[in-house]
Amino acid sequence: MSFQEKSNLVMTVITALVYGAYFAVVMPPALSDGPSMDLVGPYLFAAVVFLVVGGVVGHILVAMAAPKDADDADERDKLIEMRADARSGYVLGAAAVLALGLALMEVELFWIVHMILGGLVASELVKGVLRAIDYRVGL
Repeated sequence: MSFQEKSNLVMTVITALVYGAYFAVVMPPALSDGPSMDLVGPYLFAAVVFLVVGGVVGHILVAMAAPKDADDADERDKLIEMRADARSGYVLGAAAVLALGLALMEVELFWIVHMILGGLVASELVKGVLRAIDYRVGL
């Protein structure tokens, strides 16, 4: 497994765990008691901190496991990244259109913000999964 493949796996898992926990904590109260942007600020901040710290620690551990491979990115890695970016862009575009639709319907800001955030997270997860598939199956 190359460094880029391990890096992709680490970031995909960390993103899924961090934002899965964020949405699991934030959404139930919003659905039952009504949405409140004031209550989600600390959770969003914590999610970003955990994502950054987890990513840094994960990459350090992956680089320590194979220090010689840490800087090697070949044409295949670049092609896999470009393909995954292009295909995951459709998910992000769909979420942006949905967020615009929510804004036009004058839905509360909480739902618009979380539609955008959900689109960003979903796009990153799709990108990570597509990269993993391309690394395992091939191009």
